[in-house]
Amino acid sequence: GAEQEKDTLMDPMMEMTFTKCIELFAESIPGIVIQLSAIVSTINSGENVTMTSYLSLAVSLLTTGFISATISYDFDTDPQKRAFNPEFYGYVPDDGRKRAFL
Repeated sequence: GAEQEKDTLMDPMMEMTFTKCIELFAESIPGIVIQLSAIVSTINSGENVTMTSYLSLAVSLLTTGFISATISYDFDTDPQKRAFNPEFYGYVPDDGRKRAFL
């Protein structure tokens, strides 16, 4: 559930956000930087960059964007955050049909 259990450091929502941020900053973004440097060094050496390299970079970029978007989505759809600050949270509609098209 969404409630914090006794003797835990943080509630489940914050724990999930914390692990997603670690994944972003310790894995996804450095992976993109490494892939970009490999592509640039290949281009600078005069060799052709394979389509697989570009595809791998695109998948990494999309994955990083998805992780960022899910963090925003999770925070925006949290009922406690919407009740606390409705002017800031609430860009995702409450209605299930409207939410499906987002």
